Formats: sequence, C-alpha cells, structure tokens
Amino acid sequence: MEKLSDMHEKCRQCGFGYARIDTEGWPGNSARRVMCPVCGWTRLEEHGWPDGKPRLLKRSDSHGFGAYRLVPPGGYSGYNAFHCVPDAAVIHHIRELLECKGWKGYLTLWDEAAGRARLVAGSPLQKFESASNA
Repeated sequence: MEKLSDMHEKCRQCGFGYARIDTEGWPGNSARRVMCPVCGWTRLEEHGWPDGKPRLLKRSDSHGFGAYRLVPPGGYSGYNAFHCVPDAAVIHHIRELLECKGWKGYLTLWDEAAGRARLVAGSPLQKFESASNA
C-alpha cells in the first residue's frame, strides 16, 4: 500500500503541502508530474529504464501563474495549471463557466507582488458536492 506522503509533495513555489503527483509508464520509460493545485507550479521528470533501473533523462520546473479545475455538470475533470499569465479572455471564459453555466471547481491566479495565489472564482472545497445536492 502506498503511503500518503508518496502521493503528494510540498510545492516549491507557494509551500502548499499537497502538490499532486501523477505518473505514467511505458515499456522503456516513465514520466512523473508534480503540480500544485493552488499556484500551478509544476515539475516534470522523464526517466529511461535501459537496464531495468531508472535514469533521469529530463527535469523541468515551471513557475505557476495560477491553477484551475473545471467540472462540467454530471462530469469530472482534473486539475490544470497556467505556466504563463493567462489572457483576460481565458479568465473570463473560466469565470463564466463557474459563475453562470453551473460548472463546479475554482480558478486561482498567482499574485507576484504578494508572492501567493489568490482565489478568483469558485471554491476548491466542493469535493463532496454532486449534481443532486448542488
């Protein structure tokens, strides 16, 4: 059984204690992505397995400019990050989905001056809401 600490990592940008870890594997290589659902900081690691032992091939860290989650009515979606300042049209579209179209989720933007992410729309605490009790 995996330990909770193996499934999360502390964000290296905002310090949030539960940046998500996603992994993928193929016959000769694998990838590991760590993404903070608060500020959008992302680390990507690619490994090769030439001798059955992992060898780091590439590692990149991306500054986060915010994060969002969009869950359509009756559906499911994962977390996403901005790795550059999003256009006003993108922010408007996400806000419209969350505030007018019945989608669940949230939108945060990185505040460079304050050194932290701020919630712009929605709520990240909608974990247990469903279409039947919304």
